[in-house]
Amino acid sequence: DILKNTDGAIDIKSSLDNSEVEQRVSVNKDEAMKYGLTVAQVYQQISEKLKSETTSTTITSNSNDLAVVIKNNASETTIKDLKLLEIKGTKNNKDAKVKLNKIATITNATTPASINHKNQTRYMTVSASVDEDHNIGLISRDIQSKIDDYNTPNGYEVELTGENETINSTMKDLVLMILLAIVFIYLIMVAQFQSLLSPFIVMFTIPLAFTGGLLGLLVTRQILSVTSMLGFLILAGIVVNNGIVFVDYVNQLRLDGVDKRTALLETGRARIRPILMTAMTTILAMSTMALGVGMGSELSQGLSIVTIGGLLYATLLTLFIVPILYDIFHRREMKKIIIDDED
Repeated sequence: DILKNTDGAIDIKSSLDNSEVEQRVSVNKDEAMKYGLTVAQVYQQISEKLKSETTSTTITSNSNDLAVVIKNNASETTIKDLKLLEIKGTKNNKDAKVKLNKIATITNATTPASINHKNQTRYMTVSASVDEDHNIGLISRDIQSKIDDYNTPNGYEVELTGENETINSTMKDLVLMILLAIVFIYLIMVAQFQSLLSPFIVMFTIPLAFTGGLLGLLVTRQILSVTSMLGFLILAGIVVNNGIVFVDYVNQLRLDGVDKRTALLETGRARIRPILMTAMTTILAMSTMALGVGMGSELSQGLSIVTIGGLLYATLLTLFIVPILYDIFHRREMKKIIIDDED
């Protein structure tokens, strides 16, 4: 009922839909004990009666072992025959027989075609598909909120699994991968710049890129999917290139004796062309993927849109944000260290 009342959920199925009608034998323990019988003993005798085949022996023919199977007419046993089945037991320390209908009741009942277990616990599955006009993430969030408000009977629990569970697990792994990639990028730049401050300034381009990627998804009305998350992972490695080129050139000019403000302005003029060229080559290369033309293109469309949006946004703001941050954090003058070999 929860799924039926959720917009976007279609093809709702339950593992109980394929239920079957069976004859259920319920043994009265008290009556059975009068004949010295347990429930297991009663069922064992019923099973022997209903067994249609019995392997009696094995014969050898031409060096091959063949089983000799005795078949009976158990398949012709009716409910009436089953009720009148005589169960062997004891009464007053003597062998006795009692008809099954005296110690048990036989009723019709609906039962699942199969009983599923997970970690020794029975479970049933209710599944649904998502139509083309809805997002599986949003629908899953809606269903989860309804499940949280649903009061389950004692001993029961409801959990949301399937594709939504896989997506959430993959998303968490991707977030960890992105964080790890950012740490590695920072450490590599520390080794390059021989400083902790310059890489920190370059790292500010990553939030700009992520903001641009989200804006790209918003403008194109694309969902935040697993492939689009891969786009953010790619952005983390690409977008820092512009900041590295800018900061490195500023440091070179300042080491040559140029004052900080002049070095920033000169770097903006000298490095704007290579920065724009490197960004545009990537953007143009991924533009065909962003158009989503061809079969299966929707799988890579989110990745390309995030990459293009992040590069556009970060490239334009890098020319403004990075110089401002550099001016704020770099207060000391930079000087060359000259080592005289004679000394």
